[in-house]
Amino acid sequence: MPRPSLALLASLALLASAAVAAPTVGPCPVLPADHVFNTRIDQLPVHPQSAAFLQTISPSARRLHLDLGQSEDMASTEYWGIPYNVVRGSQITWPAVYFDADGAPDESDCARADGSLARPCTGLTSPARLPFPLQPKVEGGISSNKAIYNDHHILSVDTDTCTLWESYLSYARPDGGWDIYSSAAFDLRSNALRPAGWTSSDAAGFPIFPLLLRADEASTGEIQHALRFTIQSSKIRTSYTWPARHLTRNGDASAAKPPMGQLFRLRADYPVPENYTAQAKAILNALKRYGMYIADGGSDMYITGDPSRLWQDATISQVQTVPHTAFEAVDLSPITARAGFSADSGRVPPAAGATPAGFSATAEGTVQSLRLTGRVQPASGDVGQGGVVYVVAAVPGVGLAVLSPQGWTLFNGASTPTPTPAPAWQGTLAAAQTVPILELVNVSGLRGTQFFLGYGTSLADMLNNGKFQLIYTVP
Repeated sequence: MPRPSLALLASLALLASAAVAAPTVGPCPVLPADHVFNTRIDQLPVHPQSAAFLQTISPSARRLHLDLGQSEDMASTEYWGIPYNVVRGSQITWPAVYFDADGAPDESDCARADGSLARPCTGLTSPARLPFPLQPKVEGGISSNKAIYNDHHILSVDTDTCTLWESYLSYARPDGGWDIYSSAAFDLRSNALRPAGWTSSDAAGFPIFPLLLRADEASTGEIQHALRFTIQSSKIRTSYTWPARHLTRNGDASAAKPPMGQLFRLRADYPVPENYTAQAKAILNALKRYGMYIADGGSDMYITGDPSRLWQDATISQVQTVPHTAFEAVDLSPITARAGFSADSGRVPPAAGATPAGFSATAEGTVQSLRLTGRVQPASGDVGQGGVVYVVAAVPGVGLAVLSPQGWTLFNGASTPTPTPAPAWQGTLAAAQTVPILELVNVSGLRGTQFFLGYGTSLADMLNNGKFQLIYTVP
């Protein structure tokens, strides 16, 4: 049995790394691939007010601070960062929540007693509910003492519906419920933004989780989404800019102050040393490619992450050497000027005159008998050229499987003899290419398996230019 070539093994290992790094949580995407949070912005122009914004943040160099910790013990005094909970909403009891007298139920989402979505959370005949586990992970730890201030965010991802629920100022009640200031629900499969002018659990009206710096992602060596950071509220203009939906009123209308939701990126010429940890390089490269958004008022240049024992000391010290003067504000107007842009959506429309690559899947039947078909629409510049199409399945607890015309080949990146994987299809790229993936297969025992579809004029072209996408996850 022949061994796969080293080059092919390396290429598939790279694809495996990319698949792991894609923004997902359990079987759910973390917002669509064309959401602005998941879109590279390193080629967009510098904002005309960039220098003034940086001067407002600090007239002297202010270094980044990773607002996260290495302790996962909520009782620890070093429990820093915003944790998150992953639940199956159909399998837990949703506790009752009560809005504070000065809270924002009129700009909040919650569930009614029958489980239906309420937006806003006003005029309910019974207490609102949220999908919090019995002992949720809470920013700052579980507390019932409102005199000890902490944002006390609770983030909960319901993987049964791919819905993210987030609450702010969440305090435990003796009856098992929660007192909160506000809450918001986000369909992680949708580009829809909050209603204009509405808060969320974040001052910008953003979801926190999709912008959270997560240790599991950073440890893969690649982060494929933007991050969240804070500056002092008094330094934020009393307005908001897309994709933000809400503002704070502690600043003023000065054009020298960045508006809520302003995007910044690490300059392309800032060196990322090769001897930095994989986590540090992932963070700094993400800041170059995807940037970071002002999401709330707080300490200057604080990037929010999760509390995790996976964080390395060297990662924290290395990232925190970067000064704010190494950043620049990004001008998103080339996106907002595109045909098809909507201020109520996070979707980034394709540039004029360009037909971007498209990837989709058609699923028919049930998980006991599934027919899955992939469809590739090559970018306009690739149509008519010779190319390859790859289909890769990431199977939890097993590894990667690559589809060829002869069937599926398991690939684990090791040097053990395996048949050399071939592409699922190769030939001249048409405007649309259909690829059969599964034909009436029982996948009920493969919950969470992710199918990726990619193409290129070559395997290297596909990998180097990111021409692949998650198209289906087994529910």
